[in-house]
Amino acid sequence: MEEKKTLETKQLSRKEFLKGAGVTLAGVAMAGTMGSVLSACSSPVATAEAMTWPLPYEKIDPAVAEERAFNAYKEQGG
Repeated sequence: MEEKKTLETKQLSRKEFLKGAGVTLAGVAMAGTMGSVLSACSSPVATAEAMTWPLPYEKIDPAVAEERAFNAYKEQGG
């Protein structure tokens, strides 16, 4: 019975509250990042084709390059 009375009358100081809130926040942050950490440890995803270096040269049509550059500038706001 005395334990119940002491729990009811115990006051929580600002320092204890902030410490508890900080520990809780850190725990939630750690739990939130565990998913990405665990997925990074899984087996690698197979890529479609490995890139070779240096990349083969391909001739670029100046008119197509100009049009693509203009459209990218207009869409992304330059």
